[in-house]
Amino acid sequence: MSLSEAVRPPWMIRTRSMYFVILVVAFVVFSAIVASGITFEADDAASRYFKSVHGSNPSIDMAMIVITSLGDVTTLFILGIALTIIRRTRKVGMIFLIALVVIVVLVMYIKPLIGREIPPYGFEPASQLPENFSLESDSLAPFAAGFSYPSGHAARATALAFIAGYAIYNKSKKMGYAIWAFPVIIGITRIYVMQHYPTDIIAGFMFGGLVSVVLSNAMKLDEPFFLSRIKGKEDRAF
Repeated sequence: MSLSEAVRPPWMIRTRSMYFVILVVAFVVFSAIVASGITFEADDAASRYFKSVHGSNPSIDMAMIVITSLGDVTTLFILGIALTIIRRTRKVGMIFLIALVVIVVLVMYIKPLIGREIPPYGFEPASQLPENFSLESDSLAPFAAGFSYPSGHAARATALAFIAGYAIYNKSKKMGYAIWAFPVIIGITRIYVMQHYPTDIIAGFMFGGLVSVVLSNAMKLDEPFFLSRIKGKEDRAF
């Protein structure tokens, strides 16, 4: 059964739908609220709590470092290339790679616009990290590296869950829903390692969803991907 014939997962909405308009408005309003500073006390309290548990369990600290690295640009870019190389997941990989580029570029410019600095407490794991090891900054551009809103890691992880999850959903609904645990876990680790506040993560979820909806509709994720065969043979969908 082709993707176009399969049941659409609930997160696959149309760009011309009311749900998409609500998502856009929610992101804009939420960003304005965060920029006003209204959420700072609650965000800061959450950061101070996570700071208080640093070093209490070396295994947890190391697990957080490993897991949060799965949301790095480099890691997800390699995954996107792998998905693109595999014929059956080529369209998913292509859309995901484009989503990565769009998110990285747009987040880089949104961060200075909101102007919220990363939590000041710093991450101090119990275990000694390898020499020259450092957590990847949420933005690769120096002018945006010190800002935290929205979370690029959460946005990229959401894009993966949205796009790859769509293909998985048509094979297994349970696994399609299960992949959404990935952005949630990445979000928690980013708060733990003092790179983001909770509202940065929420905004990252929304922004990653927005980009994914637009690209998935524009590039017709729900339709089969056709490749012309060599020597004029008929196209084959997969």
